[in-house]
Amino acid sequence: MAVNIKITGIGKHAKGKYEKLITRVVAETYKSLVLKSPVDTNRFRASWAVGENDVSFPGEPAGQDSYSAPNPNQPRKIGYQKERAGNVYTVYNNLPYAEKLETASLGKGSSKQTNGPGWVRATAKRVQSMIPTLAAQIEAEP
Repeated sequence: MAVNIKITGIGKHAKGKYEKLITRVVAETYKSLVLKSPVDTNRFRASWAVGENDVSFPGEPAGQDSYSAPNPNQPRKIGYQKERAGNVYTVYNNLPYAEKLETASLGKGSSKQTNGPGWVRATAKRVQSMIPTLAAQIEAEP
């Protein structure tokens, strides 16, 4: 569907589409990582967050027998409400064992639930490959 845009509104229109794309990529990345996270008490799964130019959320505190499962469709945004052009968005998990779950071999810190090391990088690659499709969907929206 064609949109009639005044020449003075082209920048605002493009920025709006770009920000929608950022929002969808952040949401898809968060959702994928939450859903693929190994689960014991839900602490790891509940500790994913999205930061805007920031990665300060330390994760859920230790000591509980179980943690509420996060809603994978509602990213935990730290220090901001809406994705905007010009910022860096990071989906992260700062628990002390997060890196080991990503990099260690099975039996040495990784989890069978993630199919072994590299699951975070594989998620990043998969979401990157989705960007052209997401952009086309956004472009087709009125």
